[in-house]
Amino acid sequence: MNWFYAKNGSQQGPLSTDEIKSRIAMGEIGANDLAWCEGMSDWLPIGQIPQLKIEEPVREESPPPVFGAPAPVASPSPYQSPASAAAPPQAQMIPGQTPSQGLGIGSMVCGIIAFILCCTGFLAAALAVAAVVMGHLAISKNKANPAANGGKGMARAGLVLGYLGLLGAILFIALNMWMAGMTPQEREDKVINFFPQELRQQIRDQMEAEKAKQQQR
Repeated sequence: MNWFYAKNGSQQGPLSTDEIKSRIAMGEIGANDLAWCEGMSDWLPIGQIPQLKIEEPVREESPPPVFGAPAPVASPSPYQSPASAAAPPQAQMIPGQTPSQGLGIGSMVCGIIAFILCCTGFLAAALAVAAVVMGHLAISKNKANPAANGGKGMARAGLVLGYLGLLGAILFIALNMWMAGMTPQEREDKVINFFPQELRQQIRDQMEAEKAKQQQR
C-alpha cells in the first residue's frame, strides 16, 4: 500500500506503510499533516487514520512491593564524620545493669566503722581518711558520668561519718598525749573533776576501795 502526504503545501510520496510510520515516529510528519492512499475517499489528518497510528512501546511496570519482605540493608560506611570521630567515647549502660557503686559503699562502710571506733585512735583515723578519699572519688565520678557511676548518697554519708570519725580520733589521740605527761594522781584528779561535785567524794571512796583490794591480792 502506497501512501501520499501533504506537508507545507507540497505533496510527497509514494511511501510504504513502514516508511511513512517511520517518518511519523521521527517527527518529520505531524499528526495534523494530511495523508491519502488508494481506497480513501478524501485526504485526512494522519492522526485520524487508524492504519498510521504509532503504537507506544509497552512500559514494564515494576512489581508491587511485597509486604513482609526484608528491606535491603545498606552496607555501613567505612568512614566517619569529623564530629563523630572527635567525640570521646561514653560508657553505655546495658539494659538491666546497675550503676557502679563500689566507691560509695566503701566510703560509707569505712565511715561507719571509723565513727564507732573513734576511741581507738590511729586505727579510726586511718579508716576515716579512707572513707573521705573514697567519698570524694565517688562523687567526682558521679558528676562526670551519672549513668555509669552511682552511690552518690552513700558517698556523702561516708564523707560525713569519715570527717566525724577523724575528728573523734584526733581528739582521742590529743587527750592521750595530754594525759601521758601527768602523774597517776593528777590523772585521777582530772577524771574525778569531770563528775558533779556531789559525786566526787563517792567516786574517790570507790577508787580507794579498789586500790585496797588490789594491794591485798
